[in-house]
Amino acid sequence: MEETAAQGILSPVLSDVLTFLSIILSIILLIVVSYLWSIKKRDGEDLDKMESELKKLAGKIRELEDKISTATRPVKKVEEVPKITPFGIDPEQPRPSLVDKKPDGKAWSSFVENYNLIAASMSVPGQRKACEKFVADNGLRMLMYGGMMTFLPAVDVEESDYWAWKIPDNANQYAVVPNPMKPCDSALYSHGGLKETFATNFKNGTYKKYIINFPAMFICSETNNWILKQPGAADLERQ
Repeated sequence: MEETAAQGILSPVLSDVLTFLSIILSIILLIVVSYLWSIKKRDGEDLDKMESELKKLAGKIRELEDKISTATRPVKKVEEVPKITPFGIDPEQPRPSLVDKKPDGKAWSSFVENYNLIAASMSVPGQRKACEKFVADNGLRMLMYGGMMTFLPAVDVEESDYWAWKIPDNANQYAVVPNPMKPCDSALYSHGGLKETFATNFKNGTYKKYIINFPAMFICSETNNWILKQPGAADLERQ
């Protein structure tokens, strides 16, 4: 229900009751004052005590009148309240999702298919050599996550965090996938860059198998700075 400018915090019935109570207390105060002045013979100490109690009663009446005034104060309509934009972000503007659309797969589809085959057989003995051959055959750049969305070159296939495949005929653009030899745990997900670069079904625990739907797309500048162009998407299996 829409609030109007004339509506207060308390209901009209309760407001009337409080107003009536304030009037009654004021009348009682006047009667007490009249009675006090009508006393001709009264001990001085008793008179001072009565005056003290009378002042307390007057103070309580003023407090009650202030509460009534506050409670019956008109409130502003919702549209009259100024809107605050936190941190420069307009809450009414649509937010982009982590993965807005699937990148063009013509260039990297075969690379991802072969990667998924390798990733599906990590439990088979001798997969280190298979991964080394896959990296060499595809000319992949081995990367380690350096924090703050930065990558550092790695020299060992097993110790690398990500593999980057150069998109043909596309200057400095790379398709990046996780190293299938490294299981996805909370450390890799939260502090190893996976959360920022891939949309996944990670919840907790350890996942040993990656299924890449499409890779994360990065631009590598001439100064070797990696810039995320489009996040990837991967399904994780505990296997």
